[in-house]
Amino acid sequence: MQADGPEEMMPFDGLGELLCLPPGEARSETSDAELIPPAAMPEGRHVIRTSALTEIAYDADWSRVLIAGWKKTSRRPYFYKCFIWQTTLNYACMNAVLRGEDAVPVHCAVLETDHGAVLLFGESGMGKSTASARWRANGGKCVSDDMALLDFSCGDGTVFVRRMPTWSACREERNEWNYPAGEELPLIGVFALGRGTNGRDEIRELDAARFFAQCYRSMFYWSLFYAKDLPDFLKGRLTDRIRRKTELITALFPPRALLTVLDGNLKKLIEDDL
Repeated sequence: MQADGPEEMMPFDGLGELLCLPPGEARSETSDAELIPPAAMPEGRHVIRTSALTEIAYDADWSRVLIAGWKKTSRRPYFYKCFIWQTTLNYACMNAVLRGEDAVPVHCAVLETDHGAVLLFGESGMGKSTASARWRANGGKCVSDDMALLDFSCGDGTVFVRRMPTWSACREERNEWNYPAGEELPLIGVFALGRGTNGRDEIRELDAARFFAQCYRSMFYWSLFYAKDLPDFLKGRLTDRIRRKTELITALFPPRALLTVLDGNLKKLIEDDL
């Protein structure tokens, strides 16, 4: 595919540099998603998305995503880097789930406590960023307000949470466009986030089906846009594996909602409940 106008390649190679690996560190040839020059796209690939800026394809055996990115002009290169970064990161995470990795990217806020991480699942606009800001204002640390990785590989039933190097994380750290993935924290609490109606923050029991649906939507969120281009056999596999991880989470934690307002000590409410 040819882009109109002069092509200028991005000055990074694969996810290694995006995740701040040391220069020269070996890159895995079996990575889930890889940034490559357009001319390096192999014959026999399965093209699933093209645009004026990118071509995205699976290799011949559907094991790896290949992303060719270029920009047509030199204007706003930072934002294009962020777009390519987030696209590659999301495809890599989705492909890892398809391969059977015991980890799922989740749309959520992650609040850090002395004993581990608390997840707030919520639709876009429900108040995850506001709740995160209030948590920080009360002296707490917010690991993420939009994306985290749930790691189920421990083997003893413990689920760990890892911050993902998303665009918002980069802005927070004021570190241009690189941000290293965070350390893991044990998951100790999960709430479906909602808006309070009684003038105060409160934690309530929630219908189990609604709790499951909210968790499932949050765990599917980062794959939803990209999954629509997959063939049916991969869509089915992805849906099944995310559903199973949702079942694990909802079996570990009681179905509860955190209903918030705009003031009050949110940190004290959650820590007292835990």
